[in-house]
Amino acid sequence: MKLSGRHLLVVVAMCGLLASGVGLVTNVAGLFFTPVSEEFGVLRGQVSLMLTITNISFAFGGMIAPRLLTEKTLKPLLIGATAVNAAATVGFSFCQGVMPMYALCVVRGLVAGMIGFVFVTSVINRWFVTNVALASSIAMACSGLAGALFSPIINGIIGGVGWRMGYVAIAAFTVLLNLPAILLLPSLDPATAGLEALGAGTVASESKAKAETGSAVSAAPVSMVILGAVIGYAVLATAVTAIPQFFPGMAESYGFGAALGASMLSASMVANSLGKIVLGALIDRLGTRISTLIYAAVVAASLVMLLIIRSPQMLIVAAALCGLCYSLGTVAITMITRDAFGVANYDKTYPTISLAGNFANAIFSSVVGFMYDFSGGYVLPIIVLLVCLGAAVASMLYVYTHRLETVA
Repeated sequence: MKLSGRHLLVVVAMCGLLASGVGLVTNVAGLFFTPVSEEFGVLRGQVSLMLTITNISFAFGGMIAPRLLTEKTLKPLLIGATAVNAAATVGFSFCQGVMPMYALCVVRGLVAGMIGFVFVTSVINRWFVTNVALASSIAMACSGLAGALFSPIINGIIGGVGWRMGYVAIAAFTVLLNLPAILLLPSLDPATAGLEALGAGTVASESKAKAETGSAVSAAPVSMVILGAVIGYAVLATAVTAIPQFFPGMAESYGFGAALGASMLSASMVANSLGKIVLGALIDRLGTRISTLIYAAVVAASLVMLLIIRSPQMLIVAAALCGLCYSLGTVAITMITRDAFGVANYDKTYPTISLAGNFANAIFSSVVGFMYDFSGGYVLPIIVLLVCLGAAVASMLYVYTHRLETVA
């Protein structure tokens, strides 16, 4: 079933939200570390702490989203969050130190999180019965694409007129990217707008047939054990996403120049975006469990390659394959959550799961760095992340073996 008409516009709108809320909030943040630290005379770590604060606030914003998201609040939430995000971003340009910027990061992260992953996946779950994974993966891929597309633009603005105007430009781009959602998303539930979720008719017919043969399954309550297993998967899978940001340092530790490290990072970011779309298509065809196992096997192979291979060309290949870890930490998590708890319980469970994943990413980004400092190399961090990946797969298999069957 192809995406078309109103459903395609919904996907476009969700792409804009994640491009602005993730792509422009986190994926271009590193461009400001050096100029801000130099102007204020502070350590880069003090400036990079802004990203940690933003990500944690983003996660809490996602926790708040389900409580605010109703048919009546849909448009006010979109407009209000966009306005506050843009205002807070412009506010950075007036700051004379990092402390006010930390405060603005809290505000910016919260409002971005309110219309971030939880919001987007909740809307897609209502508008799509079939092609859910594909629609979700396309939207999530735009977070990485936005970083790739806007990084050179923002970098040029910073180099030309300074970092303060760079933040003003990001605020303007945020508004532009969020306009499709504000203008094109007619309702939270397609039925409210007199429309039907994509594939609803087909699935309804299948459900009716099952009911007539006595094979229908009633929705089950949330199992705390299964919830714990899904959270475990989210934490362990997201931990692996900490490694790509260390590719530049890894290349230098292997005796190569900064150019190779930059190429490795670029390769992983391309795989980050394309890999999400491919995983979504695979899930729609093969199911979440098999597709996740395939991706986990490829990422595991890439980590082993990073351990033993010292060829520049093969290191770039390994980095690209490793970039698929981002799909395991985003698309796979949303689909495992949906499979485990159904659409009815998705809004109750996914915010907590997403929060755990965001914390894991923030923590392991530091842990990998400390392990490098402690061991003097990247062998220990890679081995630890291989163990995390194996444990994530075990958690995922436990979910599918023991989950209570549900229907949306």
